[in-house]
Amino acid sequence: MMKFGAQQFVAVATILSLVTYIFIFVTADASSSYMHRNLNTSHAVTPDTSEIQNQEVSLARIRRDEQIKHLSWFRNKKLRRFAKTLNILDETEDIWLRRSPEEHAALKEMHERRKLDANPKQLENMERFSVCGRETKVGTPQDLALLQHFNNQDSTCPGTSSNDLLLLTGRGAYGRTGNNIIEFLHALQYARDNDVTLGLMLRSDYWVFKVMLEMWMSVKDDDWEARFEEAFCVKIFHSEDEVKGYNLLLSNFEVPTKELFRYTSKSPLDDYIGHQSQDLQTLFRHYNNGEGSTLRGSPVQDMCSGLDAVFGKHHRDTIYSVIHQRSLEGLPGVSALYRMSKRSGCHPTGALKMEPDYIKSILEPLGMLGYPILLISDGEDPSVLERLNADPDISKVLRVIPDHASWVGGDITLAIMSNVFIGNPASSFSGIIAKSRLALGFGHNYLFRAKDQSGKWYTVCGDTCVYDHHVMGSLS
Repeated sequence: MMKFGAQQFVAVATILSLVTYIFIFVTADASSSYMHRNLNTSHAVTPDTSEIQNQEVSLARIRRDEQIKHLSWFRNKKLRRFAKTLNILDETEDIWLRRSPEEHAALKEMHERRKLDANPKQLENMERFSVCGRETKVGTPQDLALLQHFNNQDSTCPGTSSNDLLLLTGRGAYGRTGNNIIEFLHALQYARDNDVTLGLMLRSDYWVFKVMLEMWMSVKDDDWEARFEEAFCVKIFHSEDEVKGYNLLLSNFEVPTKELFRYTSKSPLDDYIGHQSQDLQTLFRHYNNGEGSTLRGSPVQDMCSGLDAVFGKHHRDTIYSVIHQRSLEGLPGVSALYRMSKRSGCHPTGALKMEPDYIKSILEPLGMLGYPILLISDGEDPSVLERLNADPDISKVLRVIPDHASWVGGDITLAIMSNVFIGNPASSFSGIIAKSRLALGFGHNYLFRAKDQSGKWYTVCGDTCVYDHHVMGSLS
């Protein structure tokens, strides 16, 4: 008869305890995933969560202990599937930087080398953080902010040695939310590329604060202005008199934001990716959690509201995918994706139609068809939802966000923090989601897909193609 020593006993007890916790978690996850609307039924399902109310399991801890890899211990079929999916997601999440292996290898090498060029103060800004309780990979080897050119001196804001001022002002901006975020990011890049001061005129109805403060950097105290200026290296002005003496740039354009949207940086692609990633990280270090207000004094919404509404308290550990489907106003959307296909090699209609075989070609190899799939859509083409809901595999896990929790900040956070994101490269909103995911270190972004001669879908352009103006044009 085999005798167990103390070490073997402790090991067995630890693994049995882990299995018990994961069983509780998976049960909770399966229940909580039905707290939102099931598209295949007309009734709501409310789970009984009383028994698991106080149980929380950290997937990060499970991965860190590497216990999840011992699949032979998981006798329950659901647990084995759960563990296997985690392994597949972890092993396949390496960000594919460029189209060719040679380009990928060169950018990867540069990524590793840049960290050596940075000083400690700059690296402190890359400390790890979570969004809505879900861990990011900022500060890890997947942090694309490491691609930026570092100097060995303390960082200074652009424009300290110049009298030029790029002033963001006015109520109107070019396009919708996705475009407006791109315009703000391009403004930061313009100031950096040209060593000019980026100024913001402080008005509650001006576009930049209206767009930004709804989702990030809410007003919480008297130090808000100073914190905003420091975070983004900008200068806030309160009146036209304060601007006197500066050389104003782009002031001759009727809609300066349109020029910012179209702005193409001359920086090397690696440096551009690094700085844009750092800017997006700054936004999400200051995401709104329901505390504070806008400049008008209105309470801000919680960026985590979508996650809370769909998954409840277990949203920190839930595995799920997000599809962002945009028709882009019909024929203009068809034309936009067609132009994108010419530049990237992606299918000219695949990301518009989001057919079930297109979705399953991505999710099935990852083991993700058994987990919630959230659809975020402009609603212009109801046939997309009808096709997905008619598919026997997808319909079982297809979900929509409850109306009371659906708003741009909640939707964008749900998509950014998902395990897998499927989007439309011709949509500025999909592009911002993909860029933000990359900035936070997440792979599994599927925007550029094509079909081979056998009808098999595959990815044709690397993750960082969303930053490349040769591919994305003004959306880069």
